[in-house]
Amino acid sequence: MAVVRECTFDELASAAGFDALCAEYAAESGRMAEFGPPKVDVDAYRAMEAAGMAHCIGVWCDDELTGFGVVTLSVLPHYTKLIGCLISFFVAERARNGSAGTQIRKLAEDIAKERGALGMMISAPSESRLDVILPRSGYRATNRLYFKGFGQ
Repeated sequence: MAVVRECTFDELASAAGFDALCAEYAAESGRMAEFGPPKVDVDAYRAMEAAGMAHCIGVWCDDELTGFGVVTLSVLPHYTKLIGCLISFFVAERARNGSAGTQIRKLAEDIAKERGALGMMISAPSESRLDVILPRSGYRATNRLYFKGFGQ
């Protein structure tokens, strides 16, 4: 049975399976070759967490990390509204037969609501499983995200 709970970034980073899970996440979600291989910026996550801008969620099956999410909270300067954004939202393929992803999303929503956020944004790769699930969960597509590499 999966345990989904709020945790610290250091708990995620030191968990059994973290590196493998990050690699699986990158292989499935990293659709931009310009990004190269994943390299988690530990200091950035810790700084965001210390500033109250990032809140981590982990999924453990037995003692192995099988999923994670990070909720970021920031004010949209153009509207002066606090919003949540669920970034790094991933559950290992072998652990998707339950409700771990839904539990991450719901906990992320609770974290954002408790801190006064107006709503939650979640990015999903086009035509992915998440792209199909989110509209069924009350989310609506609002924008398309485009990327242009600069060949650096």
